[in-house]
Amino acid sequence: MLSINSNISSLVAQENLNSSGDALQQAITRLSSGKRINSAADDAAGLAISTTLQTAINGLNQGVSNANDGVSMVETASTGLSQITQSLQTIRSLANEAAGGSLSSTNQAALQQEVAQQVAEVNRLASQTTYNGINLLNGSAGLINVQVGSNVGQTVALDLSQGVSAASLGGGFVQAGNTLGTITGLDLTSTGAENTSGAAGAITQINVVSNGTGGFTFTDQNNQALSSTAVSNLFVTTTSSSGIQSLSLATSAAATNGLSLTGEMTGIQTAAAASSSTTAAGTVFGTISGIDVDPDTGLDAAAGTANAITSVTVEANGNGGIEFVDQNGNQLTTGATAGLFTTSGTGISFATTPTSTFGSTASGTGVGGGQTSGTLLYSVNVNNAPTSVSAINISTTQGANLAMETVDNALATISNIQATLGAAQNRFTGISTSQQDESTDLSSAQSQITDADFAQETANLSKAQVLQQAGISVLAQANSNPQQVLKLLQ
Repeated sequence: MLSINSNISSLVAQENLNSSGDALQQAITRLSSGKRINSAADDAAGLAISTTLQTAINGLNQGVSNANDGVSMVETASTGLSQITQSLQTIRSLANEAAGGSLSSTNQAALQQEVAQQVAEVNRLASQTTYNGINLLNGSAGLINVQVGSNVGQTVALDLSQGVSAASLGGGFVQAGNTLGTITGLDLTSTGAENTSGAAGAITQINVVSNGTGGFTFTDQNNQALSSTAVSNLFVTTTSSSGIQSLSLATSAAATNGLSLTGEMTGIQTAAAASSSTTAAGTVFGTISGIDVDPDTGLDAAAGTANAITSVTVEANGNGGIEFVDQNGNQLTTGATAGLFTTSGTGISFATTPTSTFGSTASGTGVGGGQTSGTLLYSVNVNNAPTSVSAINISTTQGANLAMETVDNALATISNIQATLGAAQNRFTGISTSQQDESTDLSSAQSQITDADFAQETANLSKAQVLQQAGISVLAQANSNPQQVLKLLQ
């Protein structure tokens, strides 16, 4: 039908021209930006996925940077420790020279002056080895959590709580961070009280950890520090004149929580003391290993001592008492027993004036139907315990001999720290590599969603351009159709 008021052909041509114009604009936008998704209107779901992927990629890339920073931090600490090792080796060589027997007291005093300089250098390195303002070797850094992942909690812990000043090295303490014992099978609240709610207990395991200075710290099954309230409710610590702490179970904990330990820092509970029944002869309560004591006196064994005792097993004798057996199955002599233990009607305890804490543990099975069994912790009485590096004095032959033992302990501590740092460095390096790979994979996935396919988009551009040209031509013809009506009026 011919009509003047309504030009349907023109309207259709305009609509198609607009569509081809939109397609042309979209193709130009995608080709110029290189992105298939330039706004939520292009692909709302794809944009949401892309945003999530980009967040993960950014987090992984930053985690890689953090891990590399961790490597740099470890390398800085390791370099400082290597220099401290050199100073300690120098001190040991000087002590060895002073102990040679051919030097006068004047010569030994002169060597002591050089030792003092090396001790000062150890202290300087311990106090001045820093990374980005963090002191790495004086123990103040504590436990550093390095964020290596893209999400909360994806961290790697770096323990720098062990100080390496001259006063902190050589005394025979267990290295900070080492677990001395673990108490399992617990069901306690966060305050250390017995859990009666029926819900899962906040504390199901307690780890007793060395603080590097003869004392303890406590963590739960998640390696989170116990609150001071929980610690005070569960444990009692006492400190000897030499700074060694002893750990025992708080009376309230045993009474209100039903908590019992196989052994304590200062004692091993006998079966007779823990229950009314007598334990059968031969039942093992605990084994103490990692010691080196004289078989006759129970005191620190001199170098080369024959038949030295290296482990002691505590057994029931069948009469409610206990007996001690060495690593060869032989009962300890009266002298060795007296040198190591104090016995009573309720149990045994280690020597009452411990001067050195050893890293070995005594392990055994819980007795008396208590809530838990745990690894035993102990202090052992040692004669001539080594001093700290800061107290080394090689101006006498005896002092020089003791200095070598002190330096050996210090070097062992440094070696342990170096090993820990080396493992951490390897872990950081591995994390960096794996997360770079993961970031690459996520970037590839994001590219599939957001990036423009240039082959397809150039084809779309050509198509839209042809449609635009055709649409303009057709619209011109459609707009001229009403002019044909005039011919009917002539």
